[in-house]
Amino acid sequence: MKLTEETRNASYRKLNPASRRAIILQTLGNGEMTSREIATKLGYTDMNAVRPRITELMQMGKIIVCGSTFDPVTGRAVAVYRRIKNVK
Repeated sequence: MKLTEETRNASYRKLNPASRRAIILQTLGNGEMTSREIATKLGYTDMNAVRPRITELMQMGKIIVCGSTFDPVTGRAVAVYRRIKNVK
């Protein structure tokens, strides 16, 4: 294994992605939010703190894109996410 793979894997394990996914689901609750809104509510300034976990949650079938809205920071349309009902 290359050094970059080793450091990337070590960093991922330290992150505890399952815990962050649970926090994101809790933050979404029954509402709808953008990734930036989720990150801001959790106190993150780096969007990479939530976006990879959002992708994982979508792949796991726990959240879906339910629309789009204008993001004033980027000046672009961004996805809005919500939890799928009855998924823990």
